[in-house]
Amino acid sequence: MSDSQNIVGALLSVQDRWQSMPIARWFEMFKQATAHYSNSIDRALLAGRLSSNVGFAFAGAYQSAIESLFKLEEPLLASVCITESEGNHPRAIKARLYSEGGVLRLSGEKSFVSGAKDAGMLFVACRDERKSEGLDKDGRPIIKLLALRADRAGINIQEMPSLGFLPELSHGKVVFQGLELEESDILPGDGYIDYVKAFRSYEDLHVCAAIAAYRLGEAITQGWSKELVAQHISLILALRAVNDMSLDSAVAHVSLAACRSQLDELITSSNSLFQQTDGPAYERWQRDSRILQVARKAHERRTQQAWEILVCN
Repeated sequence: MSDSQNIVGALLSVQDRWQSMPIARWFEMFKQATAHYSNSIDRALLAGRLSSNVGFAFAGAYQSAIESLFKLEEPLLASVCITESEGNHPRAIKARLYSEGGVLRLSGEKSFVSGAKDAGMLFVACRDERKSEGLDKDGRPIIKLLALRADRAGINIQEMPSLGFLPELSHGKVVFQGLELEESDILPGDGYIDYVKAFRSYEDLHVCAAIAAYRLGEAITQGWSKELVAQHISLILALRAVNDMSLDSAVAHVSLAACRSQLDELITSSNSLFQQTDGPAYERWQRDSRILQVARKAHERRTQQAWEILVCN
């Protein structure tokens, strides 16, 4: 039996869906449910299918994307810390990795971190000032990524007010106060290209997959037509195919954009049925589906750049 048939069978055979619970308990259940799946996209799909709310679907996608890109092996909730008060572009990153008296340190703050209060591991983007003011010979910021346990001394996590959607998830501000570091805390490679920029594609793909599987769950639970169920399965298989591509390639970006368009069309065509079959769940969907609009302009910009690369080649 193929991997595709296995995951489709698993998605179709789900009996019970996760209801509201503390995020720590959700994470235990997520790890148990996905323990036998080595493919991160399948873990995101299962998270979406098992969730009765968009918050847990998103959380499963976010964790699966992190585990895939950062090769996280410890069973810890993790958060990616990039955005600062001026944004998330390399020049907006002011958190500093520097040497003081022969000791490596990190100082600065991240203004918005998903899941911050619940995270056991933080992946932190910072400006590398060990040999200069954090700029390369062309004047561009040198960015590094750090992998840090969230309970280390020198890390202060401050919970933020609710966003008004995805109430299951916490958000926080993270302050680093001269945190003492080891060389082993610094991930190899270019922090921006290899991790910050790459994570956007990983997160986009896994979130799209989890939301598609969540909507598949509604289609099955509420008895929508077999045609709608089949359309969701077709999209899920397309997303698994994108996951097999190099996610920094132009063809992957264009293919993912097509999948996002297909998801948008499926949502539009089935929303009235969703509202008729489960009004309260539909109201929660309306509130939480705002997550799909986050960074939409950035998605569109990356898609346009990808098309330009394909056309030029």
